[in-house]
Order: sequence, then C-alpha cells, then structure tokens
Amino acid sequence: LAQAARAIRRRTGGLGGAHRPQLLCARCVAMGNVECCATKDSELDKRATTGADELRNAEATPVNDGMGLGAKGLAGDKRVAVSPPPVAEFGTYTVTLDKAKGGKLGLDVDYMVERNVLPIMSLTGGLAEAWNASAPAGAVLRKGDSIVEVNGKRSDVASMLDKCKNEPVLALTLSKALSYEHLVSDLENLFKTMKCGPIIVRLSWHDAGVYMQGSGGCPNAALRFTDSGEGTWPANAGLSVALELLGPITKKYVPDLISNADLWALAANIAIKTMGGPDIPTRFGRTDAKTSRDGCPANDGRLPDGDKGADHLRAIFQPKGFDDRAIVALSGAHTVGRCHIERSGFDGAWTEDPLKFDNSYFKELLAKSYTDEKTARGVPQCRHAASGTIMLKSDLALLNDAAFKKHVEEYSRDQALFFADFAKAWTKLQENGCENLMRDVL
Repeated sequence: LAQAARAIRRRTGGLGGAHRPQLLCARCVAMGNVECCATKDSELDKRATTGADELRNAEATPVNDGMGLGAKGLAGDKRVAVSPPPVAEFGTYTVTLDKAKGGKLGLDVDYMVERNVLPIMSLTGGLAEAWNASAPAGAVLRKGDSIVEVNGKRSDVASMLDKCKNEPVLALTLSKALSYEHLVSDLENLFKTMKCGPIIVRLSWHDAGVYMQGSGGCPNAALRFTDSGEGTWPANAGLSVALELLGPITKKYVPDLISNADLWALAANIAIKTMGGPDIPTRFGRTDAKTSRDGCPANDGRLPDGDKGADHLRAIFQPKGFDDRAIVALSGAHTVGRCHIERSGFDGAWTEDPLKFDNSYFKELLAKSYTDEKTARGVPQCRHAASGTIMLKSDLALLNDAAFKKHVEEYSRDQALFFADFAKAWTKLQENGCENLMRDVL
C-alpha cells in the first residue's frame, strides 16, 4: 500500500420542501434564469433551445447542505427548482482486513499529502482480493473508490498510510467512485444534460475576479455565504442557481477530494471545453473561505459594469494584471450566456448560439449594427434588430477604442489565436491571489 506514493501525476482529462415551485425550461436553467421565458421566447431563444429537453416533474428545490445558502439564496435570489442529474455513484462502505492472516494487502493507492483521501489505483491480490471473494453486496473493493478513514483516522493521509503499514487489523471506510476521473465524468454529464455551462463559467469568474493588486481578494468560494460580503453583492445575483446545479457533485466530492473553490474552477474549465472551447488545465490547491468575513467586504471596483466604456475596463482589469489584449480575450467569454433583466437590468444574449464557445462574439461585434434601446428596467443597451442579440456599452467599447479594436479584428479572423490567448488570460484570472497550486493534480 505504501509503495504507491506519487506526489505528482498528470491526468487527462436531498430534496426538501413541499411547495410546487415554478418550472424552468432547459434554456432558462442553462442561462441561470430565475423566471421562465415560457410564452415570450424570441426567435433567437427558440433557435437556442432547439433539441433541448424540457425539465419536468420538479416537485421540490434541491438543498445545498453546508453551502451557506439562506432561504433566498445569493443576493436575495428567488429559489429556483432545478433538477441536476445524480452523480454516478454515491455512498460509503466498510472493509476489515486482518494482516494476522498473512500475505500482502494488495492495494495500490495514489498517495499525495495534500489530499484528504487515498484513491485506489489497482488491486494486486493478497488480502484485498481475498476480501472481495466473500464481500457483502456493496462492499467490494474497486479501482476508483477512495479510502476516507483508517482505524478511526480521517483527513490526515500520512497518518492513515502509517496505520496501514503498522497496525495489524485495518478497519477501512471507503467512498464509492471518489476520484478525479469520476468527478470529471459527473461534471461532463451535468453540462451535457442541463446545458448549464455559461452560469458555471460566470460562477468561477465572479469567485476569482475579486482579486486586485494591493488590496487582496482570491478565489475562495466566499460568495456561497449570504450573511454579508460577496454573497450579498447585486453583481452575484443568480449564482445560487449555479450552486443548486452543482449541489449533488458538491455533496459527493467536497471536502474529501476537492475544495469548493477548486471545484468551481475545474467545473468552469470543463464547461468551456464541453461547449466547444479550449481545453484549459486546472491547478488545484485553493482554500475555501470558512465564513463570509474571509471574502471581500465590498465590490469596490472589483467587477466590471456593463454600462461603462474603455477607461472603466482598464481600471478594472489592469489592477488584476491584464493588458489590453488580455482584456479583449476575456471579453470573448460573452460568446456564451446572456444578460438577465431581473439581475443586472440588461436583457438578451450576445450571440446567436449562446451555448457554443467560439469566436462568434467578435465576428458579430464587427458585422452587426446595433440600435440604442432601454430595457423594461430602464437600463440602456444596444440590440441588433434582426437577430435580437445585444451588446452593452462595455462590449462596444472594444470597437470604439483603437487599441482594443485591433485585437477584436484578430480574434474574429483566427479562432485558434483567440482560444490560446483566452486560455492564458483565463488561467491567470482563476489563479490570481493563489499560492502553491499544483498543475493538473487533484
């Protein structure tokens, strides 16, 4: 068991409530709406939802145990009934291995001191296979399950491994399918089933985007608390939907395998890839905030406003370490998702396929003419009449500023270049304010 120590290894990679909440169509869940578009879909909306399964029979609201969500969710959000798919497997079982019977343990585990668990990589005979020969149903040792406790010891994998080497009888508790590979599979299934990639990207962006040189901030999942701080900011309205969608995965994997902050970063990167975007590696090691006080107390110029221009974009992004090229590349994330009037006052999608991650944002920005309008909330924005897509002042600033525009033109011509520059800037955004992150290792 002890000989399988590996410090670095690259990888590829309950319901509650009795009320009947409003049902959402799949497009509204994907975009994070708190109210369903229902009978007022535009032609754009209809195209975007072609082939998407509608949510049915949602009788209750998922509960995010331990995630800090109040009755209203983030920033006073309405509670929304979403029904994310279950994780592939979930649960624990116990095993007793008595070394007095002789022979080797026959377990090859992936030891890394930063983890809380010991994932099983393979069974190699010995006591492990002897156990499996007569094991009760649901207690068969398998590759991909993880040891979470050894003789009463949890979380400290060095001590757990020491007990495995030195104590004669091992009482093991294992969690089913608790590995990086199973986590990636569960996330991919979530995005393919729920079409919810855009709101998960926004979750990671708002978690990490609070960083500013000289005044701190870091991705630490502080916005999951709603008593004060980041979880109460109007800019984070609607993100309770993202937490609901991640609920079953969070319950299974956090904190034994991954922190909330690392989960949000990984989930966003898998969402981007699933929607057709670049394959962005995730480095792990982010520490979760324990209370709202561990986050930023106020949104004092940390997140951008859509109704401001080029000077504002630079004032927001330069203290995060981004130059003009990176600002434009990051703006390209608007190729997916849409604005929600009940949150920001803006209303509409930026592109004609808001669930596809490509360079359409730049192409449409250059090719279309947009007319000034005000939303039902009285907020100014611009809309393309024929397609119904929108741009905000902060988007059009990329055309009106020559230093920005040249990068818009480059990315409209070369999607591969956009993907490369976006991946570089996005990784920097996700890692700002973090220390001792480990490349591709969980």
